[in-house]
This record gives sequence, structure tokens and C-alpha cells, in this order.
Amino acid sequence: MLEHKSKDFDIVLFDANSYYASCHQAVNPELKGKPLLVAGDPRNRTGIVLTASYEARLCGIKTAMPLFQALKLCPEAVVLSPDFRLYLDLSEKMWRIVERYTDENHIERVSVDECFANFRGSHLLFGSTEEIARRVQKEILEELGLGISVGISYCKILAKLASDYQRDQKTRIKLPRSFTIIAPGDLESKVWPLGVGELSGIGRQMEKQLEGMGIRTIGDLAHVSPQVLRKRFGIYGTKLHEWANGCDDRPVTPEDHVKDHSIGRSITLPQDIKDPEQGAEVLLFLADSVGRKIRQEETKAQTLTVQVKDAEFKTRTYSTTLFEPTDITDVIYQESLKLFEKWPLGKPIRLLGITASRLQKGIEQLSLFQEEVQEQTELDRTVDEIRNKYGSEILMRGTQYLSLSRKLAVRSSKDKQR
Repeated sequence: MLEHKSKDFDIVLFDANSYYASCHQAVNPELKGKPLLVAGDPRNRTGIVLTASYEARLCGIKTAMPLFQALKLCPEAVVLSPDFRLYLDLSEKMWRIVERYTDENHIERVSVDECFANFRGSHLLFGSTEEIARRVQKEILEELGLGISVGISYCKILAKLASDYQRDQKTRIKLPRSFTIIAPGDLESKVWPLGVGELSGIGRQMEKQLEGMGIRTIGDLAHVSPQVLRKRFGIYGTKLHEWANGCDDRPVTPEDHVKDHSIGRSITLPQDIKDPEQGAEVLLFLADSVGRKIRQEETKAQTLTVQVKDAEFKTRTYSTTLFEPTDITDVIYQESLKLFEKWPLGKPIRLLGITASRLQKGIEQLSLFQEEVQEQTELDRTVDEIRNKYGSEILMRGTQYLSLSRKLAVRSSKDKQR
């Protein structure tokens, strides 16, 4: 068995339960305790379930199930359209609560509903990692009405496994608001008996390939020759062998990054989206975050790149070089929307990202519309100052939703005419 380099239990994964459905239940108390389905188009019974609440899951409903099939299993289920502005807003608030106990350099936002944190440097102020994690779980529930599962370990792969560990014995449904710790000594008893597909990074296709090799449990994966895995899966096979043995040196690193002369932010979504208007809402959130970081660095971006990952985890990037470098959020957003239009309409999206590069300092923005540019710059900086003082969630950029709101209004008008 491979040796572990660290036995400190400082890495935590916070995972919001049935996130989309939970967000609606959090802001509408009447929905709490009811079976709730979030579907791409509730009016279309051939649509797909994006998220089912815990109550709906108990009826046998699963993510990606056709809506008509879900309603047969649970006719009384409430069906709602997705609201990505709500999901992104509550996501930001959740991770701001985590930031109360460690700095942003030790927080990694995996997606809107998952976040790693390392509390190694926080013990003197706030107690043990377990104490901190329980406080975060409690505060998110009390302040936002969202239940989260917590996984704690000495490395990321096992913290992730711990967050998914507690399940109903009959249905195998993940239990909400669970709290699990996995220690090095728990590998044989807790980790190795689990099915190999439970290990993060192993999808259904790879699970089938591993089972074809006689590898059905994580323990089987841990004991098979790493050379056999490398021959079959390349260097990723070696990595899987290490993870199955509880060895994972990946640090907790912030999703926001400033390196190699670029600033970027990306979000992995809990479920794929197809609606370009939903994608536009996500891009607005990303543009807001990237623009704020650019201004913090007192620089301007000449090149913008939009990253899109599909359901098969294949990534495409679309880039543009601006005539004038910018630090204005709305410019970043509008240019990103133009790039996003190149993505094939209706193709599922798993991840969206925006990266600003060719950063330049000391550049004065010159424009035929200099007065308008100056107003936008002053507005952005004022918003930054207020958020820095009172928190990111205190202000939303309502004016940037104007183009999206018009699209929604047009669509609504067309629907009424049908």
C-alpha cells in the first residue's frame, strides 16, 4: 500500500444537497418538504429533470430522467423552471460563509454547489477543522436555508468521497446534511469496499472498462498493478491507483486565478444546460467576477476567451482581441456573449469560463465615447468598494440583465401568441 504524506485532517468538501431544488425551497417556504422537480421546460413533458429534491428522490426520481416518467412516479411533484440567477446568487453567499474561517487562497469552488476548503491555518482562531466545518454547515442552513453535506479528510479525493459517503441503505440515495470523516486508517474498512464508480473521476464508461478487467471495488483498484492501469488508461491510470490508495497531493487552489498574465473564472454546473439564455446568466456572473479581479489588479485586458465544456468533457475555446484594453464588466460580458454565440445551439454545456489575458497596466482607455466609458468605470469601482465593505451579495448588476430581460420578454410574448 502506498504511504500517505500527510495525516492532517484539514481538507473539507462542502456539497449542497439537491442544489437547484434546495434553492427554490430555501426562498419559498411553501415548497419545503414537498417533492420538487427542476426541469428545463416544465410545459414540455418530454423535458429532462435537472434536479429532484430529496423528497422526490425517495419516489425513485433521478437526475436526467424524462419528466413524464418522473411524474408517473410522483404525480404530486411540483415542477419549476431553472433560475440560474438564484443558484449563482446563493452559491456566492454559501462560499462567503466559508470565507469567514479561511482566506480565499485556501478555497476552491469546484462548481456552484461544491467547494473545497483548507483550514490548516485557522485552528488558533476557530478551533479544529471538524469544529469549523460544523459551524459552516450550521450557518449555511440557518442563514440561507440550504442543507450541505460535509466530507473531511487529509486529501481532496477522500474528502470528496466522504461528502458522498452516507446513503440510505435501501435506496442508496445520498443522505442530506451528512457529516463524514475519513482517516488513513479507514481505507480498508470505509473506502475499499465501495464500488469503483464511487471514486471521483471515474465515469460510467471507465467504470464499465474497469469492471471488464475484474476491478469492481475501490479495493480492487488499489491492489491491481499500476503498470496494468497505465498500459490501459495512460498516466490517468497511475493517478487512479494512487487515489484508490488514498494518495492525492493536489492542493486546494482558488478557482479565481492570476497567473501567466491572465485572470480567469469558470464554473462547473451540477447538471448540463442547453438554453443559451441560461448560459448568458452564468456568463454574467463570470464576467462580474473577472472584471472585479481585473480592477483589483489595476490592469486592463486586451484579449478575452470563453471556455465551454460539453457533456462529454470536451472543451472548446473562443477568443477575441479587443480594439482597446478594458476593465469594464459590461464590456467583458457583452464580448463574452458574442463569443458564446459560436457554441452550437442546443448542445449541452457542463462548464463555462471566461479568461482575460494580455493584461496591461498603466493604460488609459481612449474612446470616441470617453464620457460613457468613464461613467461605466466609475460605476464599476463604486460597486467594488461597496462590495468590499459589505459583501459581494449586497449589489446585483441589474442593468446588465437588460439584454437578457428583453430576450425573455420576447420569448414570453411569443409563447402567449401560440
